[in-house]
Amino acid sequence: MKRLENKVALITGATKGIGETTARLFADEGAKVLICGRNDADGQRVEAEINAAHGAGTARYFKLDVTSMDNWKEAIDFAESQFGKLNILVNNAGISYPENVVTTTPEIWNKVIATNQTGVFYGMQQVIEAMARTGEPCAIVSTASVDGHVGDELYFAYCAAKAAVEAMTRCAALYCANHKLDIRVNAVAPGYILTPMAEEDARQNGKTIEEYCADCAELHPIGRLGRPDEIAKAYLYMASDDASFVTGTTLMVDGGYTAR
Repeated sequence: MKRLENKVALITGATKGIGETTARLFADEGAKVLICGRNDADGQRVEAEINAAHGAGTARYFKLDVTSMDNWKEAIDFAESQFGKLNILVNNAGISYPENVVTTTPEIWNKVIATNQTGVFYGMQQVIEAMARTGEPCAIVSTASVDGHVGDELYFAYCAAKAAVEAMTRCAALYCANHKLDIRVNAVAPGYILTPMAEEDARQNGKTIEEYCADCAELHPIGRLGRPDEIAKAYLYMASDDASFVTGTTLMVDGGYTAR
């Protein structure tokens, strides 16, 4: 039996990078997937390709701005109307800017916190009621980061938001457990992964992607950047019944970055 058979998953930031890879992997493992993001062309492409591989109705795309509480409610209603329930949430959407404590503007701070922290809060809060209605084991998985675990001078707001994700994960896990809800809440903290966000980070720092990869590889004892599928497989573990005794924790998937 596939690990996500008869499960329904909502994945944010699922139109490219790690989120897209996760949507494809979850469909491979038997889940119905709601692909959430803000790029209609990419979202419709991923939906069509997953449905071509796994059958019509396996995937649907929904345009979601994670910073909007009302839009979150609409996304959850859409998931239930299309698939009948919601078992899994992957809070994967995120943005970053290379600004330190001095150069971070209020605009940048508010934008990063709104997407990377408040968006995760909204997702956690809004799915709990829907998950409780299923009467089935459910899971929330959010994206933390090595940068929230150890800090980085150049990504002040990003680090702050990702550290908050770890704290929110623990708090939400305790809430669900203490209220006898069969909902596990965990996070995955990637190291540096070769994704479109890495290409944008390279551009923001005035580097070619080759220069960026070479510099970042030195930060990881394993000697390279991670691949999107390596993070997607961590999400899969946390979302599946294989992790049935795991809640309130953050899994480091970082090539040894935080072991130093």
